[in-house]
Amino acid sequence: MTASRARRNFQRAETYLSAGHVDAATGALQAVLAEMPGHVPALLKLSALHLMAGACTPANQLTLHATRQTIDSPGLALQLIGQLVALGQSTLVLDICSQLPPPMWDSPQNLAAVAQQLSRVGAHRMARAYARAAVDKDPRHPPSLYMAAHIEVFFGEVDAAADLLERALHLYPDLSDAHWLLSRLRRPDPAARIDRIERALARAAQTEDQAFIAYALHNELHDLGDFKRAFVALERACRAKRAGLDYDAGATRNVFTRLQQWSAAELSADGSEDRQLTPIFIVGLHRSGTTLVERIIGGHSQVSAAGETYELPTQLRLASGRYSSSVVDEHMVAARQSLNYRHIGDGYLAGMRWRARERPWVTDKLPSNFFNIGFIARALPHARFIHVSRDPIDTGLSSLRTLFSTACPYSYDQQEFVSYHGWQRELMAHWRALLPERILELTYEDVVANPLSAAQRMSDFCGLPFEPGMIDIERSSDPVATASSVLVRDGIRRDRGRLWQSYAEQLKPLIDAFA
Repeated sequence: MTASRARRNFQRAETYLSAGHVDAATGALQAVLAEMPGHVPALLKLSALHLMAGACTPANQLTLHATRQTIDSPGLALQLIGQLVALGQSTLVLDICSQLPPPMWDSPQNLAAVAQQLSRVGAHRMARAYARAAVDKDPRHPPSLYMAAHIEVFFGEVDAAADLLERALHLYPDLSDAHWLLSRLRRPDPAARIDRIERALARAAQTEDQAFIAYALHNELHDLGDFKRAFVALERACRAKRAGLDYDAGATRNVFTRLQQWSAAELSADGSEDRQLTPIFIVGLHRSGTTLVERIIGGHSQVSAAGETYELPTQLRLASGRYSSSVVDEHMVAARQSLNYRHIGDGYLAGMRWRARERPWVTDKLPSNFFNIGFIARALPHARFIHVSRDPIDTGLSSLRTLFSTACPYSYDQQEFVSYHGWQRELMAHWRALLPERILELTYEDVVANPLSAAQRMSDFCGLPFEPGMIDIERSSDPVATASSVLVRDGIRRDRGRLWQSYAEQLKPLIDAFA
């Protein structure tokens, strides 16, 4: 009888959800759990509803409870992994996936989905094994081919990635993200692909597909040197992407303003006392050179390059009880004096240990952690910060030309970028005034012009012995999962400055703002 009532309530919950009645669905799911507290589908659905409402604490509790239950199907395991990823519980994701290796999964769809989730938490080597297994299980499954290509790019295997993408597009010519990823690989003879992209763009009905394919068209035309047509495609891509984003410039400005109210007295040393692992936070605007800086400092024998992690935002969400898709929000800033900074610091270090690979230093290269410098400085008194800046017009164009997932919603409109750039400069000036000894300032242009000097400065700042081989970034086999994943394999390039000159007429709002 109990199981029967639980089943009926769960069916009611799904019906309510399909009709958009969230409160009624929540009540039905709670009724399920009253009958069967270990009902994993109900636990995960209710957790997801709490996240939608911004309630991190109950969402986390429900999902952790689900991890202690019996998982009796691959689909349920995948739901659990997805919810853990959303909550930032990367260590648990790795534990579950290590118990469910690729041979235990039943379909290429599920294998590719697990690969995607592992990649989202930065476990790219493990993700690669799942993606390759997905292709092995069905070599004609386009999403698996795309996911395998996506991860091969992180490891610099551009030829292998291009082959996988061509196979995917042969099977499904409208696979929009495959067109986009292939266009990033700088393959020879772009003219041969432009006609195929234009046909796909003409067929694209969804704005998300239009954004992917229009960005692909822009990239190929740019490589061809047809800058006038390339910018027309870029404008179309930016409009399509911006249309699908809920960016509130006023709310964003408020977060910047509130953070500048942080005082020196609020940076008391009540954070973690653990000194076995020292994090180096590399921050700045996206497309400012943070990947290059991480590759250099991460080339040191005592440093593990962890890439872009959301470990710090995860700890802020857990400490504040507030879930937000951004790295910080007004609620977290307002609650900053009541947070347990020792728990934040200890939780962060625990989540970073697997990424440190038994080295005493680890980088965290989430650029937008510049928002969180005050939280970090208090929670991790031994952490170092490296702030990277770059010519604003170069940064603006590079941002326009980059298709982000949900990050950087300001980057698809020149005026919105100009405003955001100004706010970020003001905030960094505030952090430098509060923490002058803990923030190293680097410019992309100086790093490129004299990488040995930059490496020496970084080493001295961190208290590490200088190693000249740090600048040989092309030798590293570490995966790179950022927008620079292709270019960084060429080593330190000196030809990436002033690319905006090819679009000077179209970039007049940027140029006028930063002249």
